[in-house]
Amino acid sequence: MFSASRSQLTPLFRHSAANIAKRNKSTKAIDVTLRANVEGLGKPGDVVSVKPGRMRNQLYPMRLASYIDKNARAAISASIETQDAASRLKSINEAAQQSAKKERHIVELQQLKNKLERLDPLVFVRAVNEVAPGSTTIFGSVAAEDVVKELKDKHGINLHQKLTVQGTKIKSTGEFWARVDLADLGTVDLKVVVQKRV
Repeated sequence: MFSASRSQLTPLFRHSAANIAKRNKSTKAIDVTLRANVEGLGKPGDVVSVKPGRMRNQLYPMRLASYIDKNARAAISASIETQDAASRLKSINEAAQQSAKKERHIVELQQLKNKLERLDPLVFVRAVNEVAPGSTTIFGSVAAEDVVKELKDKHGINLHQKLTVQGTKIKSTGEFWARVDLADLGTVDLKVVVQKRV
């Protein structure tokens, strides 16, 4: 029968405990690059952490992943940082372009507002329905499209903003207004005069 004293067994237990600790350390996850879609891990090109045993027994033999050496890891990290910096720079440039575009738009609107405010009244001559004596009702009407056309033809102003005419259409002689909506800069009222054709 084998017999051992406690003092003889203690070094054996220590040795076994050290081996178990080493084994546990070696099962620490490692980073690998996937070469194919792996369910639960990711898609090709992804860098993922896996247990060394899974890499050694499944992923590497089946060519689903490859090991990353230290130099490649640094290159990947630098590449990711470069892409992040490029992405941030692109978003900053886009924001600056949007801001500059908005500023240009506001300047253009201000110039348009100044031109519209300096305009003389827009005069339209229409035939009057004289069936009833003293009638001011005109044949046809003056609509927003007519005002836009007048601004373009006689004043060289291409108006792309919303324009409304007093009511919806002007159907009689007299003085009216047409309102141009300039968004953030408010509105400008243009005087519209409809005269009787002689």
